[in-house]
Amino acid sequence: MKINWPWKRNQNKNKDSNRNIIIIAACFVLIIMVSVMSGRKSDRRDIEVKNNPFSGRSINGAHAQSYSADRTPQSESDDKIFGSEHARLSIFVYEDYTSQFSAALADTLEKIKAESGDNLAIIIRPYFKDSPAALSAALAVDCAGAQGKWEAMRALLFARVKNKQLATTDFSGYISQLGLKAKDFNNCLTNEQKSGKMEKLASAAEIYAVQGAPTMFIDGEMILGARPYADFVDSNGDKVVGLKTLVTEKLK
Repeated sequence: MKINWPWKRNQNKNKDSNRNIIIIAACFVLIIMVSVMSGRKSDRRDIEVKNNPFSGRSINGAHAQSYSADRTPQSESDDKIFGSEHARLSIFVYEDYTSQFSAALADTLEKIKAESGDNLAIIIRPYFKDSPAALSAALAVDCAGAQGKWEAMRALLFARVKNKQLATTDFSGYISQLGLKAKDFNNCLTNEQKSGKMEKLASAAEIYAVQGAPTMFIDGEMILGARPYADFVDSNGDKVVGLKTLVTEKLK
C-alpha cells in the first residue's frame, strides 16, 4: 500500500507555488520589456517624422538634407526660367504651389537671384504627386503662362498659400485679378495636351528621384526641403550652409 505522507504533499504544494510565482514574474518582465521596446519604436517614429523635410511643424524647423544626385535635370525649351539660360549657375526647383515650404523657398530664391544678377538662372518645375490640388495649381500656372502671366499666377498662388486663402477649385477670382482671358484660360485647364505635359513632368520628377517639394538641384547636388537663406544648425545639431553661402561657393 502506497502512503501519501503529509510533508510530501506540502512539499509538492510549495513547488507548485514557486513555479507559479516564477511564471508570473516572467510574464511581468516580458510585459515590461514589450512596453519599453514599443516606447523606443514610438520615439524613433517621432524622430523620423520630425526629421522628414516635407513634414516639419514649421518652415524654419524643416530638416534640410543634401545628396549627390545620380541624375540631374537638363534645360528644355518650354522651361519656366527666372534669368538667362546661359547663366553661369542654374538651380532647378521642383515646387508645389499649395505648399508653405515651397512658398518660403520661393522668397529665398528671389532674394538670392536679385543679389546674383545674370550669374544665376532659376528653372521652375511643378511637383504634384498624389495631390489633385497641387496638380490644379500647376495647371493654373501653366495656363496663365499661355497668356504670358505664369510668374504673376505663381506669385498670386504663393501669396494665397501664405495667407491660408488658397483655392484650387475655382480660379475665377484669380482670372479677374490677373486680367486673363477667362474662356482661353478655362479651355486650357481641360486641354488634353496640357494634361499630357503634366504627366511628362511627373514622370521626369521620378527619374530624378524627386519625392517631395520643394526639391532643388544645384551643380550636381540634390537638396531636399526649404533651405534657408543663411547658415543654420539643423534638428540633429549639424551645421548646414544656407542657400546664399552655397550659391556663392558654386559661383566661385
